[in-house]
Amino acid sequence: MRISTQQIYQRGVDAMLEQQSKLLKTQLQLASNLRFLSPADDPVAAAQVLGLSESISITEQYRSNSAAATARLNIEESTLGGVANALQRARELAVRGNNDTMSAQERNALALELRQIIDEVQSLANTKDSSGEYIFGGYQSLTAPFSNNGSGTFTYAGDQGQRQLQISPTRQVAVSDSGLDVFMKIDNAAGTGYQDVFTTLYTLATDLEANAPNSSSITEIDNALDNMLGTQARIGARLNTIDREEQVNSAYSLQLETSRSSIRDLDVAQAATDLSRQSAVLEAAQLSFIRIQGLSLFNYL
Repeated sequence: MRISTQQIYQRGVDAMLEQQSKLLKTQLQLASNLRFLSPADDPVAAAQVLGLSESISITEQYRSNSAAATARLNIEESTLGGVANALQRARELAVRGNNDTMSAQERNALALELRQIIDEVQSLANTKDSSGEYIFGGYQSLTAPFSNNGSGTFTYAGDQGQRQLQISPTRQVAVSDSGLDVFMKIDNAAGTGYQDVFTTLYTLATDLEANAPNSSSITEIDNALDNMLGTQARIGARLNTIDREEQVNSAYSLQLETSRSSIRDLDVAQAATDLSRQSAVLEAAQLSFIRIQGLSLFNYL
């Protein structure tokens, strides 16, 4: 079979173009550090990478939720610590006020400080998180949960909702506590019902101003302190749970990243070797093409 000069020329061009295409692909792989540049290059691997990327994204969302939950619970724990300190001071004032040696004027001075403590506790109870939401309002997080009419009547505008965040495929964690449970449902001194912490402090201040202290206020403050400490203990348990889940999520995320990298990422050393070889082949093809172009029967006449 005869091969025309045009066929020889076209085959030489095709060989160079093929080598250029391979060289360009390797260069793009090195530039992107990816083994395949499109799903068409390796459909099976591309599908695996897609599945792993989705799992990584979900796991990272769990980790993000864990970070948000930790931040919110830390704010709540810190706030309750401030409330507990204020109540401890109120208890000291209540004990002093119930001392028979105290004068009416001295008790009135104690009541003045108690009025300040009431404002402080109410302000803490209306604490917002970093997103500007009230942490003790339940699901009603955009409305200040606690208010008073200035005459000893304190109201709660929130609900008993407890917000949850998903921190793993099978676990949610509470990131809030209802202000009703924390501040309003405090056992009274008689043990027959509830009295909110604000009313307890207000009644104590009123009794001291009237020079008629009642020792039951000490019991009610102790009950409020116990409730705050119990809530703090539950928050601590949730934080521990989040820490454990974060360790699991972190390890799982690393495992997924490693698996994806083994499928998707380029073997740089091998690619560099291929690039060098392909460059040499292309150069050889170009030299051969130049020499073949010079071949003609007229060169020998």
